[in-house]
Amino acid sequence: MPTAHVLIADITGSTKLYEELPERDALSQISIVLARMRTIIDECGGVCINSKGDDTLSVYTEAEQAFAAARAMIETEWANGMAVHAGAYWGEVLNHGTDIFGDAVNTSARLSVLAKPGEVLMGDTTFEQLSERNRALCVSMGGLKLKGKADPVRVHSFAVGDMDTQTVLFGAKDADDGPRTESVALQAGDREWTLTNGQSVMVGRSADCEAVLEHPWVSRKHGSFELRAAQLEYTDHSSSGSTVITADGQEFSLQRRSMPLNGEGVVLVGTRDPSIETSVVRYATNDLMQD
Repeated sequence: MPTAHVLIADITGSTKLYEELPERDALSQISIVLARMRTIIDECGGVCINSKGDDTLSVYTEAEQAFAAARAMIETEWANGMAVHAGAYWGEVLNHGTDIFGDAVNTSARLSVLAKPGEVLMGDTTFEQLSERNRALCVSMGGLKLKGKADPVRVHSFAVGDMDTQTVLFGAKDADDGPRTESVALQAGDREWTLTNGQSVMVGRSADCEAVLEHPWVSRKHGSFELRAAQLEYTDHSSSGSTVITADGQEFSLQRRSMPLNGEGVVLVGTRDPSIETSVVRYATNDLMQD
């Protein structure tokens, strides 16, 4: 079978657009973005295989072409708060009619889901075939266990902006296949939340936050818990940072970074002192264990 660098790029913010605008107007705005993405693919030497919903699937003979296309897409300032996140992976592809299939397609899709807005995650082969200059722009994320893969996939990230726009995979290199989280229970003081897939809770001093913590060391929008793709993730957006303490006593310090969470634990918001109960958010995940 032929091989190619497969790039899947997805639009973030389109769902919100449909909620804010009449359906025809939202579709028109999204269509403009997709048309520009297809133009970028052509300009970078790729072939757009198809566009389903809010994403594009394209293939490239050279890693530099795929990287250039992904970078152009994620660095573009799209209208109406939209952004692009992408996944790139090299491997064999099977052509069938007007579509392609294969491990490279499946893996690039999973990397695209994990990538944050303004970020492209890529596999080792795509990364290694980049120029030295472009490799220097990327950050190694270690190994990541993906569905359908016997061994961890080494992942590299190129992101626009600060560290808080970049995926951080703690302990992913040697991790076994982990549980998939069905729901999450959060508690801050006397308030409780239950998150299901796609839902989030913002923590901070601002009255706009779901979990309001009124301390001078807490930023207005300090951090957020989000359940996506069956994984709970906490992201610190602050300058003072957060501390995650897992059930087995491990501590992780975060500052403008993200961390996946499983099981039970606490997040100390803006402090390292667990005795300040009014700065503690407790989490517990309801995991579906694998057979």
